[in-house]
Amino acid sequence: MLQRTGAFLLYMLMVLPAMAQLNPKEGKDTAVHLQTLNTVQVTGWSTGKKDNQLDVAQSVGVLTAEDFHRNTGLSLENSLNLMPGVSMGARTSFGGQRIIIRGYGNNTNFNGQGVQVLLNNMPVTDATGTTILDDIDFSTLGKVEVIKGPASSLYGSGIAGVVNLFTLKPQPGQTRIVEENSGGSFGLYRNNTRIETANEHSAVLFNYGHQEEEGWRTNSASRKDYAQFNGDFYVSDKNTVSAFFAYAHSMEQLAGEMTDSIIYHRIVWSDPAYLVNGSKTVIESFRAGVTDNYRIDDHFSNQTTLFTNSYTLNQPFAHGLTDNQAFTFGGRTGFVYASDTGNVTVHGIIGAQFQKTIAFNKSYNLTNGVLGGIKGDLQNASQGYSVFTEWKFSLPSQLVLTAGGSLNFTEYAITDMLANTANPTHANQSGDKSFSPVFTPRVSVLRLLGEHASIYADVSAGYTPPPTSQVINAVLGTANTALKPESGIQYEIGTKGDLFASRLSYQLALFDLDVHNKIVSEQVPASGNTPTYTTYVNAGEQQNLGLELALSYMLVNDPRATVSLLRPFVTYTWSDFKYKDFYSDNNHNAATVNYSNHHVTGVAPNVLNAGIDLQTHAGFYLYLTYRHVDAVPYTFDNLNYARAFNLLNGKLGYRSQLGRHFSVDLYAGADNLTNCTYYSFLFFSGNLAGTTDPHFLPMPYTAAFYGGAKLAYIF
Repeated sequence: MLQRTGAFLLYMLMVLPAMAQLNPKEGKDTAVHLQTLNTVQVTGWSTGKKDNQLDVAQSVGVLTAEDFHRNTGLSLENSLNLMPGVSMGARTSFGGQRIIIRGYGNNTNFNGQGVQVLLNNMPVTDATGTTILDDIDFSTLGKVEVIKGPASSLYGSGIAGVVNLFTLKPQPGQTRIVEENSGGSFGLYRNNTRIETANEHSAVLFNYGHQEEEGWRTNSASRKDYAQFNGDFYVSDKNTVSAFFAYAHSMEQLAGEMTDSIIYHRIVWSDPAYLVNGSKTVIESFRAGVTDNYRIDDHFSNQTTLFTNSYTLNQPFAHGLTDNQAFTFGGRTGFVYASDTGNVTVHGIIGAQFQKTIAFNKSYNLTNGVLGGIKGDLQNASQGYSVFTEWKFSLPSQLVLTAGGSLNFTEYAITDMLANTANPTHANQSGDKSFSPVFTPRVSVLRLLGEHASIYADVSAGYTPPPTSQVINAVLGTANTALKPESGIQYEIGTKGDLFASRLSYQLALFDLDVHNKIVSEQVPASGNTPTYTTYVNAGEQQNLGLELALSYMLVNDPRATVSLLRPFVTYTWSDFKYKDFYSDNNHNAATVNYSNHHVTGVAPNVLNAGIDLQTHAGFYLYLTYRHVDAVPYTFDNLNYARAFNLLNGKLGYRSQLGRHFSVDLYAGADNLTNCTYYSFLFFSGNLAGTTDPHFLPMPYTAAFYGGAKLAYIF
């Protein structure tokens, strides 16, 4: 494979400079803004300035407000899943999200692990490595950046990659009041009221949103309320301070998982065990952060963010009730150096991040909706901290060299509040676990092929520590001291560019992501006075070989023409992900099952997305997207597959400026126009425990329609 890849890149190295000459010189001076897939500006420490992605030596996907406008914008899945190499699912209509990047993140059936998510430079992923997105108001996002694969030299732990969320920014020199209302199938209703203003001294936005849906299955309703403030304040020519505050209340009812027989017979069914306990997830949260950007002199600058968030989570489910409270706080800082001597440009960062999560986790018996005795009462203190650095050198011959790494520390401390004289037979679950410091390096080399294309090679390492639930054995009351973090190293080569007067944008990446010390659950049979229990062990490796392609071509981009914009796009992902030396446990006895050379669960071999964006001079627009997902194994033994599906979504609308003070956007759309059978979330397991073992959380079997109106008054 690497030989074929090298030949391909050598071909591109020879051909792309010639193709770049096809861009007419006047294309750089035209007043028409060419909206292409990969010339979206990327901001971050890795570049130190706004820049396109041509000199970024790794695969980075970007979504903007235009991408969110293709659908309701109320959830992120329909937008993020159009990105090659990325899969996002949800356990409920608008909650329980899990993000899988390049096949990593599929080792959990609940909230994602191995993916670092940040919102306006504030970590959403807590110190335990768990990411909960139920309380994020996706309708207020202005941009999303996805770094695929380890990005430890800037973000510390996390093998899968990084998802950076950025909220909307006010229009410069403008004050607006925005009112948006939308509704749709299954009782969907959403309201947003937003006030935004920006002048030479500040940019401020406040948004309140209310959202509800009755759901398409019994006990699948959703209710959400959001309040959000973010502002940028220009203190001086050298100093800008940004602030963010958000409150959210989220309620997502749980209807339970289905078997393949139920979903593929298109039966509308809810699990009676969930119904009798009134199963749901209720989260109330507060999030705040302040970022200071300070330019020390012409070469040095600093960005420092202090953040905190807290939440309560109450979840009655089929077999009990959990009642959690968590409080997270920390800081993130980086000193940036930039220098341009003419022959060599240097951009470097030295930074650090600290984060601590204090959680109070209680669990109770719950039978037929009647609350029983307490089962668990744990106080968890988890903290992670890292120091990192990354240096980028722009050298002669249009070469760019990037090198860096991070040193990462993780510590857990758990106190069992039920371990007292009133419970003499209770196994004490208290314990401490400090993982050995882990150094994760990254190095890459890139060559610019003129002003419109580049080619690169990148090697990066990452690691993912296990969550506290895997570190402590609840039955034995002991710390799992032998458990190691999962580690990974990714080899990637690729090319990206915008050709033919920037009409054609492309990204192509080939990668090999090797993960070691994969963690699996192991069931230990009862022995003597010890009941059957589940523990976690390092039991194997995983090799992910893949290819990702993104293409976009601007057929028409002329605001004066009848059809002012016509842009087809395609993204394709090929995945050959397999378990290597991978077992059901590390006992290696007669009961051990060998899963080696089986396909990785939850990953389709082929995923194809295609779409077209059409806009007219009169203000009408049409968006169509098509998604094909191959059959997917959901058990390690590969004996059980979710069927392939084809999803067609569309949106039609009209938006226009009405005079000096009003703008309007009227729209109607539908998801699943062809009434296909597909799922929003798959549960994974070693094998199929029985014919009634449920693994599917389905989407509605028929099209879901929506429509709405957004009106803005401009002062």
